[in-house]
Amino acid sequence: MKKVLWACAAAAVLAAAAPAEELPRLSDFLSSCYRDNGACQQKIKNYIEASKTQHIICLPEDVSVREAASATLSWLRKEENYPASLKEQPFDDGLFEASTKLYPCKTEEPPPPPVPPPADAPSGSPS
Repeated sequence: MKKVLWACAAAAVLAAAAPAEELPRLSDFLSSCYRDNGACQQKIKNYIEASKTQHIICLPEDVSVREAASATLSWLRKEENYPASLKEQPFDDGLFEASTKLYPCKTEEPPPPPVPPPADAPSGSPS
């Protein structure tokens, strides 16, 4: 019994110490899109849907998830849109960068502060 418990404890420690599965780099992901565009588009659509649901991005009413995924991929293929270092990051960092640039959620801007009256304006009471 002790051996079984020890083996379970050792397995748990090893599992906890094992690195999480790494996501492919953006450059690898984009290369895979040329080989299998359908799978690539599906991954981007899933990302767009999740980001939209979590209010990370806001799609205009006239833009479908499919159109947003296509625009996101096109944006990522234009390397001048982002720093070169992003290509070496996990691909979801690239999806975040592209989708938040293309479909930001508009935040309501606070009203401007009131304008103070000019210093030489007469006050409301006589002197």
